[in-house]
Amino acid sequence: MDSFNEQLVVRKNNSKHILKLAAIMLLIFTVPVILLLLGLAGIGTRYFVVVAAVAFCFAVYGSYYLVTGLYVEYEYAVTNSNITIDKITAKRSRKRVISVDIKKFNTLRRLKDSDAEGKSYKKFFKASVTETGDDVYAAEMHLEKFNGDCLLLFSPDEKTLNAMKPYLRTNVKAELIKAGVFGKASTAKAAEPASDKPTLKKSEPEKPEKKDGKATDTAKKDSAKAQNSSDQKKKK
Repeated sequence: MDSFNEQLVVRKNNSKHILKLAAIMLLIFTVPVILLLLGLAGIGTRYFVVVAAVAFCFAVYGSYYLVTGLYVEYEYAVTNSNITIDKITAKRSRKRVISVDIKKFNTLRRLKDSDAEGKSYKKFFKASVTETGDDVYAAEMHLEKFNGDCLLLFSPDEKTLNAMKPYLRTNVKAELIKAGVFGKASTAKAAEPASDKPTLKKSEPEKPEKKDGKATDTAKKDSAKAQNSSDQKKKK
């Protein structure tokens, strides 16, 4: 029976993306402004003003297209041993990033734990939420299509990792288990067996009962009356 899992993540834009967008927008609006100034100064032809107005409209539309293009999603689809990643830009265009057999992963580690930095790769596949976050994983593989080692950066969640788990190489799976990705071994101590010896409670000494003072006085009076009655009989 085929297994299938799908995950959709949204890329978090950093300062590099924003600065790049700002530079492009500045360049786009520079052209209509220059044409407008030339037309108003009479340096160019009188049609420069009209051309500047048209260029400005295109600049506005282009800016809207670029700004909305910052919203990027990545779709991970795991079907049996194959993982396919698509890049969706502003919900209007879809582009395939990579489609590869999971069994080809030579290593799969968190980016912070991997030794990918400093290595040279034939191809980089970037499909992660961030570039250096704790949820970024680095997968190294050798692809004949690019005639060399390639690196994939992506952000699979627990469900996606579990869908990939049966098809990972044994050494790759062992490293992930050691890193605690697939759960950690229980470290709870076994409960100590209860002692068979019964617990003896110290018996408290019995407290003497308090005698009722009134009852004692009554008994004494009765005894005195009986003694007096006996003496009077003896005298008779």
